[in-house]
Amino acid sequence: MSRVEHIGDATLYLGDCLEILPTLGNVDAIVTDPPYGIGWSRATWVDDVDAYPTLMRWLVEQTDRLVPCGFVFVFQAMPNVGKYHEWFPDGYRLFAACKNFAQIRPTGVWHSWDPVVFWRNGPNSGPNSGPNSEVVNRDYHVGNVAGVFGERTEHPSPRPVDTMRHLVGIAAPLDGTILDPFMGSGTTGVACANLGRKFIGIEIEPKYFDIACKRIEEAYRQPRLFDDKEIEPVQNDLFGEA
Repeated sequence: MSRVEHIGDATLYLGDCLEILPTLGNVDAIVTDPPYGIGWSRATWVDDVDAYPTLMRWLVEQTDRLVPCGFVFVFQAMPNVGKYHEWFPDGYRLFAACKNFAQIRPTGVWHSWDPVVFWRNGPNSGPNSGPNSEVVNRDYHVGNVAGVFGERTEHPSPRPVDTMRHLVGIAAPLDGTILDPFMGSGTTGVACANLGRKFIGIEIEPKYFDIACKRIEEAYRQPRLFDDKEIEPVQNDLFGEA
């Protein structure tokens, strides 16, 4: 670990999450977007297909310790959908991170959304359990992907801020702490700053770490989007148990 930055309620580590994660204590939730594990041609990081299953199983082991009672959201690549059951806990669910521009591109329908594997650790660990469960009532969100290009974060695959705000609002209550061990350009941290959640981020690439610091610092200069209230539920439960 070569650098630690404290910005508002965010603590940002420049370093390898394989080394840093085991040193951290409990958090309320994890929301993260790890490498894809598909040998992605545009990746500026190692996207090793063969090593990916080991990385995901290690991440799940770490979440068992770090989030003894809370939600874990892990973005995944669609080509690996047939392997999720090998890596993630029994009873996991899928959240659809939909894109508002994909339908106008000459690509397959699966490019219109990204799967987010999620589950909840702890007692009564169904996906609707827990103190913040009243907002876990939608299994999709249509993010403003076009807006990502407007911000131009210099990262090849940034997530829409509105999608990450949606997941952050689900994952932990106000003043809760959310961890992202694959921080990238810091969108999860921006969402936490917007919504009054504490944030811990880890990023191995110095260029992206600097971008994340700048974006999160800017987010703390802006007014919070929600003050002393949670996101209101807008739909009935779509996750199963009637």
